[in-house]
Amino acid sequence: MIRIAKEWKLDGVMLHYNRGCEGLSLGIAENRLAIAKAGIPVMTFEGNMGDEREFDEARTMDRIDAFMETMGLKRELLHA
Repeated sequence: MIRIAKEWKLDGVMLHYNRGCEGLSLGIAENRLAIAKAGIPVMTFEGNMGDEREFDEARTMDRIDAFMETMGLKRELLHA
Protein backbone atom coordinates (compact mmCIF):
# COMPACT_ATOMS: atom_id res chain seq x y z
CA MET A 1 0.00 0.00 0.00
CA ILE A 2 2.78 2.42 0.83
CA ARG A 3 4.48 1.84 -2.52
CA ILE A 4 1.23 2.49 -4.38
CA ALA A 5 0.44 5.60 -2.31
CA LYS A 6 3.87 7.02 -3.14
CA GLU A 7 3.77 6.03 -6.83
CA TRP A 8 0.33 7.59 -7.28
CA LYS A 9 1.37 10.65 -5.24
CA LEU A 10 -1.69 10.37 -3.00
CA ASP A 11 -2.51 13.20 -0.60
CA GLY A 12 -3.84 10.66 1.91
CA VAL A 13 -5.46 7.27 2.35
CA MET A 14 -8.92 6.33 3.63
CA LEU A 15 -9.41 2.74 4.80
CA HIS A 16 -12.81 1.10 5.27
CA TYR A 17 -13.26 -1.08 8.34
CA ASN A 18 -16.11 -3.49 7.60
CA ARG A 19 -17.81 -4.38 10.87
CA GLY A 20 -19.92 -6.99 9.07
CA CYS A 21 -17.00 -9.13 7.93
CA GLU A 22 -13.88 -9.35 10.03
CA GLY A 23 -12.13 -11.24 7.22
CA LEU A 24 -12.34 -8.23 4.92
CA SER A 25 -10.93 -6.00 7.64
CA LEU A 26 -7.91 -8.13 8.50
CA GLY A 27 -4.78 -6.03 8.37
CA ILE A 28 -6.54 -2.64 8.40
CA ALA A 29 -4.99 -1.63 11.75
CA GLU A 30 -1.53 -2.77 10.67
CA ASN A 31 -1.83 -1.00 7.31
CA ARG A 32 -3.01 2.16 9.04
CA LEU A 33 0.03 2.17 11.33
CA ALA A 34 2.49 1.47 8.50
CA ILE A 35 0.99 4.18 6.28
CA ALA A 36 1.11 6.71 9.12
CA LYS A 37 4.74 5.76 9.92
CA ALA A 38 5.57 6.41 6.24
CA GLY A 39 4.32 9.97 6.72
CA ILE A 40 1.17 9.57 4.64
CA PRO A 41 -2.05 10.94 6.19
CA VAL A 42 -4.49 8.11 6.85
CA MET A 43 -7.96 7.70 8.32
CA THR A 44 -10.34 4.80 8.81
CA PHE A 45 -14.10 4.78 8.64
CA GLU A 46 -16.53 2.09 9.69
CA GLY A 47 -19.47 0.51 7.98
CA ASN A 48 -21.13 -2.82 7.39
CA MET A 49 -21.44 -4.00 3.80
CA GLY A 50 -24.11 -6.45 4.94
CA ASP A 51 -26.30 -3.90 6.72
CA GLU A 52 -26.32 -0.30 5.52
CA ARG A 53 -28.23 0.77 8.63
CA GLU A 54 -24.93 0.58 10.52
CA PHE A 55 -23.37 3.27 8.31
CA ASP A 56 -23.57 6.77 9.75
CA GLU A 57 -23.24 8.91 6.63
CA ALA A 58 -23.30 12.28 8.42
CA ARG A 59 -20.59 11.22 10.90
CA THR A 60 -18.47 9.71 8.14
CA MET A 61 -18.73 12.81 5.94
CA ASP A 62 -17.79 15.01 8.91
CA ARG A 63 -14.74 12.84 9.54
CA ILE A 64 -13.77 12.94 5.86
CA ASP A 65 -14.13 16.73 5.80
CA ALA A 66 -11.94 17.04 8.91
CA PHE A 67 -9.36 14.65 7.42
CA MET A 68 -9.24 16.63 4.19
CA GLU A 69 -8.95 19.93 6.07
CA THR A 70 -5.85 18.62 7.88
CA MET A 71 -4.31 18.20 4.42
CA GLY A 72 -5.42 21.64 3.26
CA LEU A 73 -8.09 20.21 0.97
CA LYS A 74 -11.78 21.00 0.66
CA ARG A 75 -14.62 18.88 -0.63
CA GLU A 76 -16.45 20.50 -3.52
CA LEU A 77 -20.21 20.21 -3.24
CA LEU A 78 -22.06 19.75 -6.49
CA HIS A 79 -25.61 21.00 -6.59
CA ALA A 80 -27.85 19.65 -9.34
